[in-house]
Amino acid sequence: MSKLLKQYEQLKKEDASSIYLFRIGIFYNIINEDAKIINEKLGLKITDLGPSIFKCGFPVSQLDKYILLLNNMKIKYKVIDNLPNSNINDYMKNIEIKKLLNKIADIDMNNTTFQQAFNTLLDIQNKLKEIL
Repeated sequence: MSKLLKQYEQLKKEDASSIYLFRIGIFYNIINEDAKIINEKLGLKITDLGPSIFKCGFPVSQLDKYILLLNNMKIKYKVIDNLPNSNINDYMKNIEIKKLLNKIADIDMNNTTFQQAFNTLLDIQNKLKEIL
C-alpha cells in the first residue's frame, strides 16, 4: 500500500483535480480524498484502512459502467493500470466459465427434453469456443 500511496501523492501533485482509479488485481481502487469524493458522488462504500488511509472500489469488469457515470457527472479521472492485460482477460474468462458451469448445474434433468438438452449443449459449446 505504501507504493500506491506514494504514486497517488505524486499524481496528485501533478494534477490534483483528477480522481485516480488504480487497478489492483481484479479491482479498481480509489484512495484517500478521491475515495471520499467518489463515496459522496457515486455512493461506493468507503473503507477505513488505518490512519488517514481510505479506499473504495469496484471490479475491473465494471470499469465501463463507472467511466460512463464519471463522464456523465463530469468528474475528471485517470485510470492507472500498471498490470498486464492478461490478468483482466483471465479473470473475465473465468467469470464466463463459471456462468457456463452454473448453467449446467441448474439443468433440471427430470424436466428437460432431448431437444432442450441438445440446444443447451450447443449453446455452451459455442460460448466455450468464444472464450477459448
